[in-house]
Parts: sequence; C-alpha cells; structure tokens
Amino acid sequence: MMAIACMASAKSWAQYDGPVIFPTTELYDSGAMNAYVRALAETASARRELFEIYADKALEAFHHEQWWDVISYVGKALDTKCYNGDLYYVRGYAYEQLGKPFAAKRDYKKGKKYNSSLAAEALEELQEKMKRK
Repeated sequence: MMAIACMASAKSWAQYDGPVIFPTTELYDSGAMNAYVRALAETASARRELFEIYADKALEAFHHEQWWDVISYVGKALDTKCYNGDLYYVRGYAYEQLGKPFAAKRDYKKGKKYNSSLAAEALEELQEKMKRK
C-alpha cells in the first residue's frame, strides 16, 4: 500500500510540480465533511421547495389559461434542477396554444424523456398535425 502511495506521489509531483497532499483523518474528524453533507441536503431541500412553489403556480396559471405565465413558472421550476415530465407537457401545451409548435414539440420530447405519458401522446398528435400542414 505504501509503495502505491509513493508511486502516486512521485507521479503526481512530476505532473503538477508540487507535493501531493493526501486527505488525512483530521479532515473527517474536524466536522468539515459533515458540514458539507448537511449543506448539500439543505440546498436540495430548498431547491425542492422552490420547485413545488413554481410548479403549483404553473398549474394554477394552466387552469386559468394564462399561457405566458405557465411558460414562465415552468421555466423557474425547472431552473431548480428538479425535473418532471408532466411540467414539460404543461409548458409544451402552453406553447401549442400560443401557436409555437416547434417549441411545443421540443418540450413534449423532453417530457417523454422524463416518462410523461401525456407528453408522449401530445408529441404524437402534434407530429401528425405538423405532417398534415
């Protein structure tokens, strides 16, 4: 084991022109790793909450046929890096209602990728419409 560490150190020294510093138990004992893990969990939780807030607003706008608001709120929800295939469907539908079939098609494809059966059906119907034109 020591030989491998020495070889890695020598190789790294040659590549980076400086000493290699291996992680020590102090890193883990200091609580830094636990703080990092806690921060990650809190960030993920906050992003999930934001996602749900924007998704709810998008669905409310959808039910009121406020298509530009739907597009805006879905975009904000997806910016949280939480993905939902049905939200792509909702935004695609809004684009379709606004006469933007290519944007709708793009979102339906993404929704299908994220396992939305609604997006998959809407994509097929839109492709049929586009063929007829």
